[in-house]
This record gives sequence, C-alpha cells and structure tokens, in this order.
Amino acid sequence: MSLQKKAKTSVNEELLLSLEIEKSKLNREKSLLLLDKSLLMYFAFLIIGVVGFVNKFLDARYLNIMIVLSFGVLAVGLVPYMLTMGREEKRLNTLIQAYQGKKKKGG
Repeated sequence: MSLQKKAKTSVNEELLLSLEIEKSKLNREKSLLLLDKSLLMYFAFLIIGVVGFVNKFLDARYLNIMIVLSFGVLAVGLVPYMLTMGREEKRLNTLIQAYQGKKKKGG
C-alpha cells in the first residue's frame, strides 16, 4: 500500500474515532439531562409533600403517596443514566483497547 493511502486511511480512522467519541458524549449528555430533570422532580415531590403535610393540606396517606411517587420519578431517571453510562464505558474501553492494539502492531 502506498504511503498516501496509508495516510488517508489513518486520517479516516482518526475521524471515525472522533465521531465515535462525540456520539458517546452526546449519549452521556442526554442521559445526564434526564437524570437532572428527574432529580429536580424528585425534590419537588418531596418539598411539596412535606410542605403540604406540615401546613395540613395533605394527610399522611397522601404524603406517603408523594414519597413513593418521588422514588418512582428518581428511578425513571436513574436507571437509564446507569445503563447508558455502563454501555458507554464498555464502548470506550473497547475503542481504547482496539487503538492500543493497532498502536502496538503498527509500531
């Protein structure tokens, strides 16, 4: 293979690697936004529940419902975040290993 083709292939591989990393960053940002919103709603549920209970707007049963719903909202945000982070970590580890393997072979 000529030197020019090798250089072009190397540039293409670097571009592909860069795109993979950007896609990974985008996925992490999306899951982080979902986690942020779920944390905001979690604390909103708790604050509204406690303030309503203290001011006698809610009885104990509704306070318990609000607390359970707040945990549900937290789970809805936390589970996708954890799954996405695990998936992206595995993906980046395989990219790193593949890059290190090529680097060792290439010299």
